[in-house]
Amino acid sequence: MRFINWVNSSLRTKLLIMFLFLTVLPLILVGIISYIKSYNIVAQKSYSLAQIQVGQLSREFDVVFQDIKRFTEIGKKDSTVQFLIDKQNTAEESKSILGMIRLYRESYQYSDSIMNIKIISTDGKAVSEDRGVHLLDKEAISKPPFVSLLDDPTKTIIEPIYKNSNPVLSMTSTIVSDRSKEVIGFINILVKSSVFKNILNEAALNSSGTFHIKSETGKLLFSNPQFANVPVSTQIIGNKSGFLTQGTTFIVYETSNLTGWKVIRYVPLTEITKEAHEIRSLIVLTVGSLVILTIGLYFFITSKLILPLRMLKEKMKQASLGDLEVKIVNKGTDEIADLSENFNSMIIKIKALLMKSVNEQKQLKIAELRTMQAQINPHFLYNSLETIIWMAEAKKGQEVIEITKALSYFFRITLSKGKDFILLEDEINHVRNYLTIQKMRYQDILDVNFHLNDDILKYKIIKLTLQPIIENAIYHGIKNKRGKGLLRIKGDFTPEGNISIDVIDNGIGMTDDKLREVRQQLSSGLPFEKDQGGFGMVNVHQRIRLQYGPSFGITINSLYGSGTRVSLIIPAER
Repeated sequence: MRFINWVNSSLRTKLLIMFLFLTVLPLILVGIISYIKSYNIVAQKSYSLAQIQVGQLSREFDVVFQDIKRFTEIGKKDSTVQFLIDKQNTAEESKSILGMIRLYRESYQYSDSIMNIKIISTDGKAVSEDRGVHLLDKEAISKPPFVSLLDDPTKTIIEPIYKNSNPVLSMTSTIVSDRSKEVIGFINILVKSSVFKNILNEAALNSSGTFHIKSETGKLLFSNPQFANVPVSTQIIGNKSGFLTQGTTFIVYETSNLTGWKVIRYVPLTEITKEAHEIRSLIVLTVGSLVILTIGLYFFITSKLILPLRMLKEKMKQASLGDLEVKIVNKGTDEIADLSENFNSMIIKIKALLMKSVNEQKQLKIAELRTMQAQINPHFLYNSLETIIWMAEAKKGQEVIEITKALSYFFRITLSKGKDFILLEDEINHVRNYLTIQKMRYQDILDVNFHLNDDILKYKIIKLTLQPIIENAIYHGIKNKRGKGLLRIKGDFTPEGNISIDVIDNGIGMTDDKLREVRQQLSSGLPFEKDQGGFGMVNVHQRIRLQYGPSFGITINSLYGSGTRVSLIIPAER
């Protein structure tokens, strides 16, 4: 879902997805198919080459053994048979045998690789090149490889031994009587290991990896380079030839029909697939270059197409956030350029309409402020005249003169030559005149204290702001309390640099429920019920918020039986 939203969020993203599907993905797909095909062809070629090399090495070994195995024909000669079956003097036969060995040595290529040839009868009589006629221990005849050959006369047993501290291969075969078909003796040929090592070394020079030559029984005969014996997989043991992969190693093997030896070659897969990897690198480089070129072409095309649209989008976003000074400079002549010009025209018209609306709202705001102010004056005048009537009825002529004079000063400030804002100093004097009137009426129950920072007196305030708050404190706080009331008026700067004026009384206060109700009505701007009073408080709060915003206005805190604190916050404006 997020991916779909991301795709749908941008025209450039949609074009990119389309570009990927139409160009990049087909390129990558062609590259992958080409790599797989070439990898399989080259890898198969490498596998076949490795098998050919192993097969060639096995055949070279077989050639050596075929040449050496011709010496086993000596066992079928009459003099050899006579030597094996004759229990008496066989000196002439032994000389004849040694003569034939010399003759064979002169006739075959690999005769120099033969160290010794020995003819042995079943009762231990033997003739050899190195010792002539001699007698073997009967226990030696009863041990391998002779016992194994008696069980299977068709076998030829080849095993590595040491002769005069030199490694050699001992090749032992049976000599069978043509008449009785029984084993009458054995021929043992000792072959120098160097002839096989030379062949193995030459093969290792021309190819990579490791060669292991293992006997029919699984014993390691030769290896190049010289490595320890490596366990042979059951797959290799059970098959004559083939190849397999173990981890990162490619193994190819072949078994000689002549000797039963397994020629095993271990090659790192990286060597076998080296050419395939080179082809892969070439394909990756080619496809990568094409992809980069295609993406570069995409960005070039889309920048010409999408960049103007993105610019138009950003400018429209700025305009939606209130920045109406934005302007698009587009040198093109296409449809996007027309959109940009229409946008510029639209912004100019919106600015004109907005200025007209702001001026109308400003005039409406001024009218509303004056209307609310006008509501204060009759309300206060009514209360003041009520006080004068009361004093006149009480025949307090001097007090009537003083209160009338204070009322005259009070309304002089109220009019303020039509101004909506006056200095805070004038507003305080206005309050003092008001309190003069009130103290004449409540002289026995009202004391007033002023605690003002003189620095705040030179700042402006909406006129008739403090008097309704003080009036509310007297009529709904102090008047309802037994005993003398105290009214404190404090003014100073807040830590934020605004002006705070607190009107504190020790009147009756409010219960928690009443306080919660008053706060709610003050916040909503609804007037209090008639028996609750507080019309001027709502009026003041609404005027402050209308002029300065919701961060300013009146807050009320009260404790029943202790009094009320009304705090007024206004900005410090000159």
